[in-house]
Amino acid sequence: RLKERQLEGLLRAVESRGGARTPCLLLPAKADSRLVQHWYLLPMLLCKVFRWPDLRHCSEMKRLCCCESHSKAHPELVCCNPHHLSRLCELESPPPPYSRYPMDFLKPSDCPDSVPSSTETERTNCLAPRGLS
Repeated sequence: RLKERQLEGLLRAVESRGGARTPCLLLPAKADSRLVQHWYLLPMLLCKVFRWPDLRHCSEMKRLCCCESHSKAHPELVCCNPHHLSRLCELESPPPPYSRYPMDFLKPSDCPDSVPSSTETERTNCLAPRGLS
């Protein structure tokens, strides 16, 4: 159960939406927190309710350096300010694999292999396709 001062601190943090610097909201680390039929750690529950409804696991969050509780001066207390945590983004899909194409793939199909192309603008050894000359 939150004390009035803690509740006011939570209200300030939530209303500011992270726009104002708000203090840590230190609560017992072993506090029971339940949402519908699931039990959550209190920081995760508050982040799920006030910031990211689709949050699934504590491993998706990281404590910000502005949070004073990351030093663990009081290991029995944990900061529950939802704006002292950031969400880690995961890739929706892995990046595509790099491919190496043979140089033949890059050659125009209408140029013969034995005649090199000229790099000058006056003349090329490749013939234009029919109808374009």
